Order: sequence, then structure tokens, then C-alpha cells
Amino acid sequence: MSVNGRLDTTEKVMTHLSVGNQQQQDAYRVLHESGLLFMLSTHAAFPAGTVPIDVHLPDSDLDILCYSEDLNAFQVKMARQLESIAVNGRTEWTFGDHALGQNVYVTCKLSLGLWPVEIFAQATPVDQQNAYLHMQVEWSLLQLWGEAGQREIRRLKRAGWKTEPAFAHVLGLEGDPYIAMRDLASLQKPELWDFANSRVTFK
Repeated sequence: MSVNGRLDTTEKVMTHLSVGNQQQQDAYRVLHESGLLFMLSTHAAFPAGTVPIDVHLPDSDLDILCYSEDLNAFQVKMARQLESIAVNGRTEWTFGDHALGQNVYVTCKLSLGLWPVEIFAQATPVDQQNAYLHMQVEWSLLQLWGEAGQREIRRLKRAGWKTEPAFAHVLGLEGDPYIAMRDLASLQKPELWDFANSRVTFK
């Protein structure tokens, strides 16, 4: 939690991981040495999820968001390259509709070293994807809450909560937690912090 500022670019996230805790540094090493982000660089690859913001559990994935206007072409283009770096050459592709009504997406699951990796691609620019927006909100909240808030999120996740529902629970948000957390991304940092402080404080 010592790094201040936004984690809104791939360069910032990778720098953050490189000086983070042991797990984050290992994630940085795996991403760097595998060449995964370079392979995906034409698709605006962005490391997202719980590892950069340090609320991951031992079985958490490394999440990589990507943008592609043609998801079928994305799979054809990337399949062989990803198989070349995956443990045992194994990848698992899935197409589907997003639960929140976003564009159709494609995911590719593979393993790099000891890390499970999930690549998520949509025909939506990365900085407009829900997972990106969720991470920006959550990182800002963790900067406000400090280690006490981080411990509470981890406690909820160990109890079985998913990440967005855990944050929404702490904030007392009603309705679909994924939509509620996404909607907070429209707030500027001072507004978000004022809202959060009106809901919960950590000592």
C-alpha cells in the first residue's frame, strides 16, 4: 500500500508489481519473462484484477484485459502464440455474453509458471471494460482505507466472497454489486473518498 497514484496504465501496473510484495514481484517476473504482454501489446493488454491491488488469494488468477474488434480473429491470431508459452502447451478458450450486458467476450485460460492466467478480450476499449473500472475504484478505496481495509477485503474473500461483492458489502451498496461498483467509477477521487467516508471508516 506504499504506492500512491492511479494504476491506470500497463506501465504503471507493471512498475507497481515490480516493487510490490513477494507474490506481486513473482507475478511481474512471470509476465515479463514469458513475453505475454508483448504478445498481446497490439490489443492494449492491461494487467487487472486482485494481484495488482494486493487482495488476491493463493488460487487467484493473473487477469489480463485486451481489446479486439474481431474476437474470432483474436483467437486465431493468439492461439498458437499462447500455446507456445503455456505450461504443457495447454490453453482453454471460452466465448460468452457478459452478465452485465456488455459486448460478447472471449477468455483464454492458461498457466505460466505457478500462476493461473486468464486473458479477457472484448470489442470494448480496455479503459471502458468493467474489470478495468472496478480495479480503479477498488485501488482508490484501498488507498483511502489503508491496511485495515485491505485486511477486511481479504477476510471476506477468504470467507467466500468475490471481490466486487466484498467491496460493495463493506460500502453497504444495494443491488447488483458489479453494477454498483462500476457506477462509482464516474466519481472523481475526492467525491469517491467522501462517499466512502460517509459509509465506513477504518482505524
